[in-house]
Amino acid sequence: MSTTAHSASAPEHNVTGIDYAQRGHFRYQGPPLLDIHSHVTLTQPTDPSSPDPEASLAQAATMLEVATEFQVGRICTMCPPEHIPALRERFGQRLGFNGSITKQTIDTPDDEAYRLLDRFLAEGIEIVKFWAAPRGRDRGLLVDAPWRMVAAQRAIAAGIRLFMVHVGDPDAWFRTVYTDSAKYGTKPDQYPGLIRMLEAFPEANWIGAHMGGDVEHPDHLEALLERFPNFYLDTSATKWQVREVSARGEAVRSLICRYPARFLFGSDLVTRHGLPRQHYVSRYWCQRTLWESDWQGRSPIADADYIAEPGGPSTPLLGGIDLPIEVLEMVYHSNAERLLAAR
Repeated sequence: MSTTAHSASAPEHNVTGIDYAQRGHFRYQGPPLLDIHSHVTLTQPTDPSSPDPEASLAQAATMLEVATEFQVGRICTMCPPEHIPALRERFGQRLGFNGSITKQTIDTPDDEAYRLLDRFLAEGIEIVKFWAAPRGRDRGLLVDAPWRMVAAQRAIAAGIRLFMVHVGDPDAWFRTVYTDSAKYGTKPDQYPGLIRMLEAFPEANWIGAHMGGDVEHPDHLEALLERFPNFYLDTSATKWQVREVSARGEAVRSLICRYPARFLFGSDLVTRHGLPRQHYVSRYWCQRTLWESDWQGRSPIADADYIAEPGGPSTPLLGGIDLPIEVLEMVYHSNAERLLAAR
C-alpha cells in the first residue's frame, strides 16, 4: 500500500485505493453485531433546486444494506422524533431509537427540552442521549446542567434505564479547535459533570460515547470503569478510533480484555443525502478490521486530524488489535443486548 500523499481527487472514503472486498481477515462469525451508536435519519438534498425535495429513506436503506453485508443486525439510531414513525414503518425492529435531549440556544426554556423528551418517550425510545461536547458549552449543554438532571429524573420515572453521553473530544482538537480553555475548558474539565451524573443516577446505565471521549488515555477510562459499575464505553467515531487505538493498540486491547462486559460496538455512521454506498462500507470495514484482526496498514479514510510527518504516510496507521473471539462476542453483541433488555 502506498505511503505517499494521496490524490486530491481521491474520495474521502478510500484515499489509499484499497479493495474493500478483502475481508478474509474478519474472524468473527457469532451473533449479529449490534450497532449501539448511529444516526440513521430521513435525508434531504442540501441544494434547494434539487428535483427530489422530499425527505428520503433511500440513504437509510443503503446504510442498512451495507450493515447486513458486514453482519450488523440491529442498529440504535439518533434522529429527530418526527423521523421515527417513517423509519419504524420501513425497517421495523431492525432499528432502535435514542432520543437526544438538547437545546438550540442557552436561552431556550427548560420546558422545551422536557417537551422534546416527552415526544421521544411517546415514540418508544430505548436510550436518552446527552450531547455535551466542549463546543456546546456556550449553549449551556453541560452534561450535568440542572435541566438535564431533571430530564434524567423524568426519563427514569418513565422507564428509561440507559443513557448515552458525549463528553470530551479528541486530544487533537484541544491542540487546534479548543485552544481557548477559558471558553471550552481543558480535556480534564469535561469529566467532573459526567462523574456527578454517574453518582446521581446509579440505578441507570451510562454509555460514554466514542470510547468515553478519551481513548487517548486508557488509564483514565480504566479508573472510570473501576469506580462506576454502571458505566460503559462504545467504539464509535471510526476515524478517531482508528487513529488513536492503533497508536496504543496493546494498552487498549488489554483494557478491553480486562473489562470485556463494559464495551459496546458503535459506528457513528450518519446518513446524508447523496453519500455513496462506499462511505458506509469504509466505516464498517475499518471498524471490524480494527477490533477483530491483526491487519496492519494505512487507514483508507481521509483524516483531517492526522498530522503526517514530512514525506511520511498521508493517513494514520490502522493496526488491528485482534480481540479474542469470546471478547468480540460480548463487545459486538451480548453487552448491548443485555443493556437494552434491562428496562
